[in-house]
Amino acid sequence: MLEFNTVSFLLLVVLGAFVQTVSGFALGLVIIAGATILELELIAFSAAVISLISLVNSSVALRTSYRNIDRSFLTYLCITIMPGLLIGVALLTYLSEVHYFVLRVLLGIMVIVAGILLLLKPALYVQRSGKVSTSVFGILGGVIGGLFSSGGSAWAYHLYRQPISVDVVRTTLLAVLVVSCIVRTIIITVAGQMTVSILVTALISVPVVIAVTEVTSRNLSRIPDNIVRRLVVGLMTLTGFLLIFG
Repeated sequence: MLEFNTVSFLLLVVLGAFVQTVSGFALGLVIIAGATILELELIAFSAAVISLISLVNSSVALRTSYRNIDRSFLTYLCITIMPGLLIGVALLTYLSEVHYFVLRVLLGIMVIVAGILLLLKPALYVQRSGKVSTSVFGILGGVIGGLFSSGGSAWAYHLYRQPISVDVVRTTLLAVLVVSCIVRTIIITVAGQMTVSILVTALISVPVVIAVTEVTSRNLSRIPDNIVRRLVVGLMTLTGFLLIFG
């Protein structure tokens, strides 16, 4: 029989998968923020589970669309993701041991910012971004990914402003997420932070994410996107403040 904490964690996975399908990102932030506030798991544990879930989910989604990947953006983002992930995981390890409150505050700020991004519809650039700006977002997303396994918000903001098709953006973002999750999982495994509990929780969560994503995708036309986004933003803002001041 599953423990109460595991069942509660899976309910957060359901909510996160729903929000991810409707909005395009925030799976990791919903899970990690909820688990932290409810004190179900430590941030490092949730982040490790999210990496494995996202790896499987994104890989499945890429099976039929990988030909749409923009290899130029993928290359520059992935190159700069590496150092960002190392910095992020190192910060996570240090803050978890010494300043856990600071880690909660950082997570709270990240959740609020991600909520605001859900409402924004930034204008497209006239020209494709160059190596420098793409590298900056690559490092930024890498650090966030290392800390919270949620670097997708930074990469999505950057890619969705490019003058390329939405299908290419989505596929490229999925590819970046796959690379990020693989590298992050390798880093924490080498560091001796991967546990059986993390693997079991991820194994249970994956079919839940796939099922919720499938059901939600089939009914997207019936879901009032604007209303859902506003509710999610309100919830994420409240969650962010609870993390900071709770």
